[in-house]
Amino acid sequence: MDLKELIKKFISLLGRKLIYLLMFAVGILLFIGIGIYSSKKFSEIKDREIKAICCQIEGQKVVLPVYHELLKKLQVKSPEVLPFPDKIRLPKDKIEEIPTIFEGIAEKCNLESVSIIPDVMSLDHTSGLLVVNTFVKGSFFDFRKFLVNLGGIPYLEHIEKIDIKRTMEGREFKLKILVALSLNQK
Repeated sequence: MDLKELIKKFISLLGRKLIYLLMFAVGILLFIGIGIYSSKKFSEIKDREIKAICCQIEGQKVVLPVYHELLKKLQVKSPEVLPFPDKIRLPKDKIEEIPTIFEGIAEKCNLESVSIIPDVMSLDHTSGLLVVNTFVKGSFFDFRKFLVNLGGIPYLEHIEKIDIKRTMEGREFKLKILVALSLNQK
């Protein structure tokens, strides 16, 4: 073998190894490139998610004062014990006092009393129950106070019906209340 053949063999071996080396280097570079590209895409997706969450946080910061105000309204101080007076019957001659008493309770609870009408025609002579149709306006929280105070009336038998209607000014409450009357007294 002469030197020329030896150099040719060496170059062909070196060329093959060089090709393998170049293919390996391209593979490594391709792997690194794909890794960088996918991490960049992942980073962009996470950046968009972070921006969306930041927008939500800003929106909630705007709503936070309203939330605190609603919490304060919900934390209405309720009486320790609801009133459960001993039940008595109202003398029949005091029916005309019922609207005044109910109006006083409504006023005390910041409600506007539209009408409080005892329905004398509904008087059941066997049970002694009289229907009082009550119509008040105001907020729901004030209406709750109104109901609690009504529970303190000793001759209130029960509330048969409550209709709540929402209006532009607030809410309207219609109640059908049964009051116990003493029919023995004249």
